[in-house]
Amino acid sequence: MFGRPRGSGTTGPPSLADVRKMLDELKLKYQVFEDKNAILVPFEGNNANYEVFILVDQQRAIVYLAVGAYFSVPASHPRFNDIMRRLMELNWELSIAKVEWDSNDGEVRLSQAITTENGLGTQALGVSINYLVQSADKHYNALRQLIG
Repeated sequence: MFGRPRGSGTTGPPSLADVRKMLDELKLKYQVFEDKNAILVPFEGNNANYEVFILVDQQRAIVYLAVGAYFSVPASHPRFNDIMRRLMELNWELSIAKVEWDSNDGEVRLSQAITTENGLGTQALGVSINYLVQSADKHYNALRQLIG
């Protein structure tokens, strides 16, 4: 429909090996978890260090990216309502990413799900990863101050 993705990439849902090849082309260091069909990519930001978790689901044609363990906000936090309000405001402000909160353990993640039924290009993957890390770093200090 739109032609081949820019850079190398796939014309259909990528496999874990395809995503690894793209990360190699982006010259990123990473750790592979074959049993989970996942990859962990570390980044050093200006305000903190981050790890981008990449889950490849070829059957569902989704590549899920997340800055995991961005923050921890248990439901018992004394400023819980203020923090949740700010996280929901961030969901409104962010154009590509979304903020997730796990009620089981309080983990806050910044994530993006990419649909890949028509393929995934190296450039698109790189832009998505960069956006997540830059967004996480941009909002880190204000969130850290709010969360305490």
